[in-house]
Amino acid sequence: MNNEFRSVCPHDCPDTCGIISRVEDGKLVKVKGDPDHFVTRGFLCKKVMNYPERVYSPDRVLYPLKRVGEKGVGKFERISWDEAINTITSQFKVIINRYGAESILPFSGSGTLGLVNGNVAGKRFFNRMSASGLDRTICSKGGRIGYKYTMGASLGADPLAIPQSKLVISWGTNPYYTNIHQIPLIKEAKKNGALHVVINPDKIKSVEMADLYIQPAPGSDAALALGVMNVIINESLYDSDFVKNHTEGFTELSERVQEYSPEKVEGITGVDKETIRKFAAIYADSKPSFIYAGSGMQHHTNGGMMIRTIACLPGLVGAWKHPGGGMFYPTSEAFPIQWDILEGNDLCPGSPRSINMNRLGHTLLHEDPGIYGLFVYNSNPAAVLFNQRKVIAGLQREDLFTVVHEQLLTDTTRYADIVLPATTEFEHTDLHYSYFHLSLQLNEPVIEPLGESRPNIDTFNTLAKSMGFQDSCFDDTAIDTINSALGVDSSYLRGITLERLRDEGAIRLNMPGEFHIPYRDLKFYTPSGKIEFYSDKMKGDGYDPLPAHIPIGEGPLTSPDLYEKYPVYLLTPSAKSFLNSNFANIREQGSEEEPILELNSLDAGRRGIKTGDKVRVFNERGECALMASVGDYLKEGVAINKGIWWNSLSPGGCNSNQTTPDRLADMGGGSTYNTNLVQIEKVNSPV
Repeated sequence: MNNEFRSVCPHDCPDTCGIISRVEDGKLVKVKGDPDHFVTRGFLCKKVMNYPERVYSPDRVLYPLKRVGEKGVGKFERISWDEAINTITSQFKVIINRYGAESILPFSGSGTLGLVNGNVAGKRFFNRMSASGLDRTICSKGGRIGYKYTMGASLGADPLAIPQSKLVISWGTNPYYTNIHQIPLIKEAKKNGALHVVINPDKIKSVEMADLYIQPAPGSDAALALGVMNVIINESLYDSDFVKNHTEGFTELSERVQEYSPEKVEGITGVDKETIRKFAAIYADSKPSFIYAGSGMQHHTNGGMMIRTIACLPGLVGAWKHPGGGMFYPTSEAFPIQWDILEGNDLCPGSPRSINMNRLGHTLLHEDPGIYGLFVYNSNPAAVLFNQRKVIAGLQREDLFTVVHEQLLTDTTRYADIVLPATTEFEHTDLHYSYFHLSLQLNEPVIEPLGESRPNIDTFNTLAKSMGFQDSCFDDTAIDTINSALGVDSSYLRGITLERLRDEGAIRLNMPGEFHIPYRDLKFYTPSGKIEFYSDKMKGDGYDPLPAHIPIGEGPLTSPDLYEKYPVYLLTPSAKSFLNSNFANIREQGSEEEPILELNSLDAGRRGIKTGDKVRVFNERGECALMASVGDYLKEGVAINKGIWWNSLSPGGCNSNQTTPDRLADMGGGSTYNTNLVQIEKVNSPV
């Protein structure tokens, strides 16, 4: 084992896998799953198996670069780190003196997670600068707020208890592509006699092991949940004792669900009324039951209310009484991390404005006062953000000074004035926590940094000193920051030390019992201390206080003229070989070789489209070219393009985010890219 070392996958995935990295002659040659990791269980997903190809990619940024061509062309010359740092700090100082510190915006995503390089390092620097803050809302913000209205906190059932369940519901998630280590847990539950229900507009791979597959129309999941509640309440299938003692607003909920008979819900969702009744009976009868709600459904204009509504179901049947029962929603809030202290909120006098990341294009083009400095790290907004015409137009501004700290020459680097080389997880130190399993893992370097690449913390500490910031936190190493995080006085962390993490690998948080019980003694974190079917807090915040189905913002009911022009919903879920835009530049046999549009045979037939045809997908926001794949597994009026392809690797230089909206969701300013109406036509000439 002297040439095999533990590493941690740093990408935006619930699994947070333990990796065994094989190193020969100082080079990473292979990665495999850590067999001693209680979740990874010795295997990795397809995308991560290609990690050596990513580390040594010809696209890898090895040295600081300065733009020498027009923005977007991607022409650079190599410069030294000293020149890069001096250029950045001198430009930032000019911008601050001329426009104020809020005219500088950090933009970070989840391309590299980790407490140090994903969260703390950049936050400290930009807090000290008093730059504009970034509201990171792209993924789970809307649903998290909706879930909290029902439950009071973003704490969900422990997914490691899935094998104890008698019913596992995969609602709006595709675990084979986005949470592969959930699959053995579901299989174990089924071996123990559990039923498995899959609810998804796409006939995903896990349908193969489902006992019931339900295919609702996009954005109609709240109506489906309300139809199930209608049956459970009207047929007295609910847990009356639990409802009486641990919920609030049952009478009002009972009245509300009368608006959602199975017959009416069939018209909204396209799900047969008898299937709704069957699902309701199975759900009420199966104890314990476990709902895993994916993030895709909340990326609609009604996403927050959908998660809020689904979260009422376990309260109706008393699922929270049972260990492992209830509903899973990302568990990151369970970790006792003092973010305010670690990220240096005290370094920032006043309250700088907050910019919603989903609206970067609009911000760069129209924000007043304007943004004149942009620092991008852990993200590729030129590929992953929505309404791409706006984003690209903003990045092309000549009066915008843009810095990108990156591992690879991505779409975004093409618009940078300065590109800084960033390390991968195999070259730096970090502490990782999961939003799936409640554990901590230490990642330490197994190879020397390639070229002159540096981790985020070193880069931001160097920039801080060059800016003249003398705060002691900018002397902290990654290990110093990790020790500070582990030093929190919490029973969850007691006895978890750096040394133990080095010796043992993944360590579960200290929790009584075999599984995490988020609501011990059935005490919930709402104002009433109960699960709130009726929420006064929602009413006070301007929302309907009861669960409701709200038609999505683009559709026949809300925008009939738009729907007539663009009658197909385009969904853009994850691909098997990509993670957001990560790994999109790597090709191997059996992986996605070109961007595909999956569509129903009826939609294809009326447009004269066959499998293999080039098609144009368009709306008023933009267009992209895709290869058609025709079948009958999607509903009529729904099309799917999996994965976020780099624009530079897409036909015509445009990915599907040319068409997606940058409007905000009903709660938390979340993204709405799945509420996206398009038209499709066959392309007769080569693309």
